[in-house]
Amino acid sequence: MKVYRTACTRDCLDCCSMLAYVDDDGKLVKVAGDPDHPITRGYLCPKGNSYVELVYHPDRLRYPMMKKDGRFLKVTWDEALDFAAEKLEEVLEKYGPLAVLHYHYSGSEALTKHIDTRFFNTLGGVTAVKGDLCFSAGLAAQIYDFGGLSQNSMEDLPNARGCVLWGRNVKSTNVHALPFIAECKRNGGRLAIVNPLSTGLEDVADLVVRPKPGTDAALALGACRYLVEREMLDRNFIERYTFGFDRFKEVLEDYPLEKVSQITGVDVKDVANLARFYADNNPVTTLLGFGLQRYRGGGNAVRAIDALAAVTGNIGKPGAGVSYCSDIFWEVGNHVKGISSAGRTFNIWSLGEDILNADPPVKMAFITNANPVVNAPDSANIINALRSIETVVVVDLFMTDTAKEADVVFPCTTFFEEENIKVSSWSPWIYYCPKVIEPVGESRPDEEIFIELAKRIKLKGFPWESREEFFEYAADAFNKFGVNLDRLKREGHIKNPLSPEVAWKDKKFRTPSGKFEFYSEKAKAEGQSPVAFYMPPESQGNRFNYHLITPHSLYRIHSQFQVTNYIKRLNPVPKVLINSEEGMRLGLKEGQEVEIYNDAGSIKARIHFDPVMRKDTVSLESGWEVGSGSCPNFLVPPRASEMGECAALYDVKVNIKA
Repeated sequence: MKVYRTACTRDCLDCCSMLAYVDDDGKLVKVAGDPDHPITRGYLCPKGNSYVELVYHPDRLRYPMMKKDGRFLKVTWDEALDFAAEKLEEVLEKYGPLAVLHYHYSGSEALTKHIDTRFFNTLGGVTAVKGDLCFSAGLAAQIYDFGGLSQNSMEDLPNARGCVLWGRNVKSTNVHALPFIAECKRNGGRLAIVNPLSTGLEDVADLVVRPKPGTDAALALGACRYLVEREMLDRNFIERYTFGFDRFKEVLEDYPLEKVSQITGVDVKDVANLARFYADNNPVTTLLGFGLQRYRGGGNAVRAIDALAAVTGNIGKPGAGVSYCSDIFWEVGNHVKGISSAGRTFNIWSLGEDILNADPPVKMAFITNANPVVNAPDSANIINALRSIETVVVVDLFMTDTAKEADVVFPCTTFFEEENIKVSSWSPWIYYCPKVIEPVGESRPDEEIFIELAKRIKLKGFPWESREEFFEYAADAFNKFGVNLDRLKREGHIKNPLSPEVAWKDKKFRTPSGKFEFYSEKAKAEGQSPVAFYMPPESQGNRFNYHLITPHSLYRIHSQFQVTNYIKRLNPVPKVLINSEEGMRLGLKEGQEVEIYNDAGSIKARIHFDPVMRKDTVSLESGWEVGSGSCPNFLVPPRASEMGECAALYDVKVNIKA
């Protein structure tokens, strides 16, 4: 039995360090959490515990597939690669590169998985996809406020006297934060939760605030006004390290507590309690979730929360900060992707519409590392759009709902079957992922697939002859961080030496003014409000009664993992959560199948009562496959946030009936 240290490469904040056990026959037999890693601490979530079954699952794609007469048939690699290369050359010659669409997302965040983007950037002039399904509104907001992306290390959290989980459900999406929150509590720190849904931590929280979905900006601005009126501020921080506070104060005139209470559905006393939480428990760490910025006004919500931390001086010191994302996550990926050379771009949030209305039309699409039919808005239109394209190529582990619409499907490897590197958007750790088993079936790494395609079309400026060459090139991204590949291989994981323990400790912000910016000239120049404000959800006021929130699941990463029996036992059926009193008022019963619908479509799920969530809100986990009848993105219209081009996945309302 051999034991290898590796790391989960899925698109997850925690990025677990793992031990992979391989028997004498070269088979992966066990995966366990790394007990020696300071974040993982030996614990894996259910997804991690299902990896062995996932790797060897009978439904996993083991060889290339091509669709003939509406049915997928097994073909050789040469047949599949030759077909894809010949079609690509044909489309380029007849219609030009604009007729080729490339769509890549975050099925795996292993570093070399971006080779497809490098391939198409080298080819040049194709149709690419812009925007984000996850957290880009918040990224844009923090760049306006701070000038960049940085956060205190998680090991610093116990230094906080107060911790605010604002829209972040750590029990589902960030489980390795729990020990640090518990340590903060043991040290006498207080915990506040701001979330319209239940989080499972209410029993240990000191304050729970449940705003209407999409009203977080108003809540934060109301809290700021409360503090400004009472001079409960960090005047030293404001005067020395911020820009535009007087302009910000003018905006706060629009947010008296009574008005904020009407907007958010939060009692006046709880708006005040939240404000005082920041002032009285200094230093306060705020852990932001991504859901609160998946609305039309999501970027301004993050800017308003950043401002609440700033007025109380909860930035740039131990135990403080607004934790969202770190720069390293983007820098290393950009090294691999190369410079964008897209001839045009489609919006990720309106992909179906953009393809169907394209002029010139899309003739060929490459979809890699992604399942947009399930995970992007407006699922029905995406299916229609893919069916309108002459040739669709998909690279994946399984026959997903997107792969089913393809003409060619290439089977790729998992991180156990290839050498790679992983970084996290949350923690500062860099992980080496060795190849621990041979590829299952005839599956191949993404690098081999695109290197072979490059050879077939004689792609100039794409010099790599093997995945090993490309891997070494990709690993050079870490040289600027003082981390070389030999050391990474030797140690398994390394803490980025350039990642701060305390973000912005020197108070040198990367904004134009060099200060934290309540008022951003950069935002103004880019057509945004220079100061944070509340923008009502686009779905507000329509004839549907319930806000639909589709959070990530403890049991899936987007649409992955539900295929395993291990996960099916833990999470067997789609459930729509509704407040217990509201559900009984509607005459519904626990476990009853209901229809969830709006003008976009209709899906089904089983009712589950929740005693503490808001009565005007329902929740259904994202990622359910089309065949389940419960894929929520059939109900989500093509909308975007006001900044950052983030899909407004939560800006939707529905009704429910038995």
